Amino acid sequence: MRNAEDGIRTPALPAKRTATAPVRTKPLIDPSTTPYKESPKGPVGRSEKRIDGTEKVLGTALYGADLFYNRADYFAQVVRSEKAHARIVKIDTADALRVPGVLAVYTAKDMPPGATNRQGLIHRDHPVLAEDKVLYRGDAVAIVVAQTERAVVRGRDAVRVEYEDLPVVADFDDALAEDAPKLHPDGNIMGGKRIRKGDADAALAESDVIVSETFVTQTVDHAFLDIEAGIGQWDGHLLTLHVSGQWAHEERRLTALALGLPMEAVRIITPATGGAFGGREDLSIQVYLGLVALKHPGKTIAMRYSREESMRARHKRHAMRIHYTVGAKKDGTLTAAKITVYSDEGAYASTGPAVLRKAASHSTGPLRVPNVYVDVYGVFTNNNPTGAMRGFGACQMAIAYCGMMDRLAERLGMDRVELWRKNLIRSGDEVTTGQRIPIATAIECMDAALKQFRSKKKDDRPLAPHEKRGWGMSVICFGLGYGDGFPDASRAIVKFNAAGRLEVYTGGVEYGQGLLNMAGQIAAEELGVPFSQVDVIWADTGRTLESGSSSATRQTYFTGNAVKIAASELREQVLDIAGKLLGVHPHELDLHDGKAVGRYNAKLVVPIDKLVEEGRRRKYSLEATGIFKPRTVCENYDTGQSPRSFITYLFASHIAQVVVDIETGEVRVERFIACHDVGKAINPQSVAGQMIGGATQGIGMALMEEVIMDDGVMRNPNFTDYILPTFRDVPTIETVIVENDDPGGPYGARGIGEPPLIAATPAVLSAIGNAIGVCPHTTPCNPQRVWELLHPEEAQVPYAARLSLAPGHAMMFK
Repeated sequence: MRNAEDGIRTPALPAKRTATAPVRTKPLIDPSTTPYKESPKGPVGRSEKRIDGTEKVLGTALYGADLFYNRADYFAQVVRSEKAHARIVKIDTADALRVPGVLAVYTAKDMPPGATNRQGLIHRDHPVLAEDKVLYRGDAVAIVVAQTERAVVRGRDAVRVEYEDLPVVADFDDALAEDAPKLHPDGNIMGGKRIRKGDADAALAESDVIVSETFVTQTVDHAFLDIEAGIGQWDGHLLTLHVSGQWAHEERRLTALALGLPMEAVRIITPATGGAFGGREDLSIQVYLGLVALKHPGKTIAMRYSREESMRARHKRHAMRIHYTVGAKKDGTLTAAKITVYSDEGAYASTGPAVLRKAASHSTGPLRVPNVYVDVYGVFTNNNPTGAMRGFGACQMAIAYCGMMDRLAERLGMDRVELWRKNLIRSGDEVTTGQRIPIATAIECMDAALKQFRSKKKDDRPLAPHEKRGWGMSVICFGLGYGDGFPDASRAIVKFNAAGRLEVYTGGVEYGQGLLNMAGQIAAEELGVPFSQVDVIWADTGRTLESGSSSATRQTYFTGNAVKIAASELREQVLDIAGKLLGVHPHELDLHDGKAVGRYNAKLVVPIDKLVEEGRRRKYSLEATGIFKPRTVCENYDTGQSPRSFITYLFASHIAQVVVDIETGEVRVERFIACHDVGKAINPQSVAGQMIGGATQGIGMALMEEVIMDDGVMRNPNFTDYILPTFRDVPTIETVIVENDDPGGPYGARGIGEPPLIAATPAVLSAIGNAIGVCPHTTPCNPQRVWELLHPEEAQVPYAARLSLAPGHAMMFK
């Protein structure tokens, strides 16, 4: 519009309104809810009573040795080598066969036709019965069978073995010497793993500060309380073994191969089992029971190890020597890590290759390090074979990277918490292998642990002049499952039985960790039945499908998912039946509290037991199978990098407060906090129990537990000399459960198994360093080693000499 006088265009005015539209500050209505959101209404998330609790409290649970009574016809015992490295010249059984009650003595030449006489989880390199040579003081050379247990022990002790001694390879240095005897055809280096990420050397050259240290971790025994025992019988067609283990279906495979049987001719049934921690992953007595049973058809053979035999013969945690260098900028930003690790594999491979990979892939834990160079070497010695133990590989590396953060904070004069906060990965960041983690909660766990630590009113008792108090912290991550492309799956069956009870079938092994409740609670939640109406059938190769090993913190994620998948399929059957009865679409119904209930019409109700009856009448199977088999990607062998090394990662942070007697070196843990992100706690009480148990084991590893080897001889194969933590050594463990939904887990659950031990040891070591002003480098940090840290000039092994194991490694500023 133009003004007639000046010709200038002016904007038109809007028409005058009599009313204005309302200004809305919120939507007209709240968002619509979706009926498909997972909101547990049943036992998931509740601390339900243990399925196996009553029988264990009443003493009616049958462990391996309980199966002997009124069932054993004959007894068997293994004759073990008294030499760490020797050639077998002769096995004289004459005296043993003269012992009243002794029936037979079997050696390698008595293995059945077609038998491989070999065992081993990854490489079958371990003879069931030694053929010409023994490689550690525990190798099996013969088996004695007798009519009574007393007679079989006397017969075992009467077997005479003549040896020709060979040089003992006692440690890393012996094994790597140029003139070292070759323990295996390919030499003494079992294998290696590496990480090559960025350019570590160049980044170290440009760093403002470089800190180096050599960490030495000890050999540890699993110390599970239930002894290794069981029974076996061969009926001419089927070999049935009732023996504790951790992977029933793999035990069947390995036993069949060792004895030359078709796999279908072997059945493994796992009895009640008290503890494992990785110590039951390798074959135990299964193959020996099987051999004797094959020789005595129709007879039930019983066998058990004494505590000493178990400790002498079975595999241990890997002792490691870790040379660790880390670089950083002046503001504390990490630039690079260069790491070399030697792992004592003992005489045979066991799970060594997997341990090497776990150590490499967890070498920088939850830290954001752009340039990483790692070499991990497995070294054969004449010590006990070393294999799976809770947190294998990752446990030892956590001691190293947490220890390096304390050292770096000291050198930079930075607050430890702030240094951690600056360098912890966030969601979307990469871990050591280059895998990006969509949900990383390391900082959340650290902050939750610190909040718990600071929230409690100070009640520290006054210290004596010879005492020092300190606190320490760890932050860790852990890749769940086998990982690295290894086929990893779990299968489950869920069905209503003839009596209308819900049954869950899993091949997983319950050894006290709460697997039965986890599987039962998930199935009950999905089907909407009371938890008391669920039965779990487990670890019987004749009745259950394979669920993989009860290890690698995998059962909640893998078997939990398999059970949920099977139960959800069965749920569809039940809802379909209900929809037909009620004349509605099945998705308009829900299952909970033992009933099918209308989502939109509460008057639509029918009990689930009625639906089961109707389903049978209508010829529904009322049974479903589930399989969970996610894909991981094998690492690039040259770089160790993988876009998905592990299916998911778990995060945790622990805090320890200790008092150190600087005159004696004694350490007392005053307070301990364990914080873990578990995704979803299926059974909170069980999760807290795992946290407490793992922390206790970690305290034991930090302060006292150590297998003492002397020229291939274990000097402390008993619970008198192998020191374990008791209630006097462990304070009340304060547990903090963090729940950040894992999109791939059952109801968002991840699991809990191994991380509580992994995080505990470095937290205690950090606290000791904070108390005395000297960072520990060797575990266990027993009174002697603490005293040596305080008096290095009088130590038995001077610190400088120990560092000479890693030329060029020293603490320095540029």
